[in-house]
Amino acid sequence: MNTLFRPTPRLLTFLAALVLLGPSIRAKDKDDDDAKSTARVQFSDPTKPGTLKLSLPWAEARITATDGKEVIVTSTLDQKGHKEVDSEGFRRIDEEVTFELVEKDNVALVTIAGDNRWASHGAEFDIKVPRNTNLILRTEAGGDIEVNGVEGDLDINSMNGDVTLRDIGSSAVVNTMNGEISATFKRAPTKPVSLSSMNGEIELRLPSDTKANLRMRTHNGSIRTNFAEGVLQAKSEKTSHASADARPDAHADPTSREISREMAREAARMDREHAKIAKEVAKAVAEANQLAASITTSVTTNVNGDTVTVSVPPIPPIPPMPNFGGKSIVGTLNGGGIDIKLTSMNGTITIRDTK
Repeated sequence: MNTLFRPTPRLLTFLAALVLLGPSIRAKDKDDDDAKSTARVQFSDPTKPGTLKLSLPWAEARITATDGKEVIVTSTLDQKGHKEVDSEGFRRIDEEVTFELVEKDNVALVTIAGDNRWASHGAEFDIKVPRNTNLILRTEAGGDIEVNGVEGDLDINSMNGDVTLRDIGSSAVVNTMNGEISATFKRAPTKPVSLSSMNGEIELRLPSDTKANLRMRTHNGSIRTNFAEGVLQAKSEKTSHASADARPDAHADPTSREISREMAREAARMDREHAKIAKEVAKAVAEANQLAASITTSVTTNVNGDTVTVSVPPIPPIPPMPNFGGKSIVGTLNGGGIDIKLTSMNGTITIRDTK
């Protein structure tokens, strides 16, 4: 029995307010390159890995690694301080949402500027960074995030949206409330990996030689792998209450803590529902088995004037129902190594050998 995430009234009100903001967005054709703005910066010290910090209320973001030295941001929003002139020669002089790119101490920061930051809903960002750049990405309400070829450390929090990571090479810590997570490492990760989603499937693709300690947990979904049994050795771990994986980290940012708190509340609620269902099912099974035991195993009838006794096979007892709680698997990959943690409340977890 699958139990889906039920948004709280506060969350529904919040999302409804965002929908109402939609008409205030300045319309642009996302396929028209002339309607996009571009900003560039270089890291202060190109001899060291830089960091890109992205903080957006609600927007789509695609980050791609290059062999260049610049951070290049292209967006459907105007760059702050550069007003677009339309085909009739007019530019807006009232307040309009824009983006800003600044660099300091080897950190490039992309933010939304303007009185109404939420009017950026629907904006798109296409960002190119040096290959070894570290990423800290935040979307406060929603939007898909895509990362391609970046070899630095990835720290991503998204409230609503899919997160897709391709050909990454170091570590990844990803949290999303509603969305799927797909991560592909082009070489074995060198630092801990943590992927968690409230409502969404998680797929992790790893090279065959990855050495890791694994912990995987899902409430509604399966946990599967195509690694050979001798390579990935796993065992079930009993779970009865909200997992420690879903508890808030006191050192995490507010978005991450809110996601963790919501996951912990949902886990506790689902555990209570599952315990109630299991109790009712156990009672029904006991009553059915009692009834089956009382049924006679032979029937006497009349056939062509003769009395005939016919044997009736006994009704087999009904087996107990399986535990309705969450499924937790711990194990090792190639004997163990870096820590990998995968957590989904409502979704299948897949760990795949890229071979």
